[in-house]
Amino acid sequence: MPKKPKVVWVGATAVTSISAKERRQINMRIKKQYERLRKRYPEVCGKVVDFITHSIEDGTLYFTIRFKDKTDFSVRYACEMFVVGADFCDVKTGDMDMIREYMRPIPR
Repeated sequence: MPKKPKVVWVGATAVTSISAKERRQINMRIKKQYERLRKRYPEVCGKVVDFITHSIEDGTLYFTIRFKDKTDFSVRYACEMFVVGADFCDVKTGDMDMIREYMRPIPR
C-alpha cells in the first residue's frame, strides 16, 4: 500500500512533497531544455568568459561577451528591442573576423 504524501501548510495552502518519480521527470525536462539551449549557439558552449560589455550607439544596443581565447560573441538590438543581429567573431589579430553570423540584419 503506497504511503500518503506528507502535507505542509504554507499560509492557507496545502503543499505536498514531490515524489521521486516526479523529481526524475522534472530533472529530465530540465536537462533536455539545457541541451536545446547548448545547441542554439554551439560555438560558445563551454568557453570561459573574459568580460562582458554593452553600449548604445545610434539607437542600437550592443551586448558583447569576450572569451579568454580572444573570441567575441555579440548581439545587437534596435531601439524597438528587436534583435538586429548576432554573430561570433575572432579578434585575436585585432580584426573582427566573422566566424558565424546567426541572424542577418532586418531591413528597415
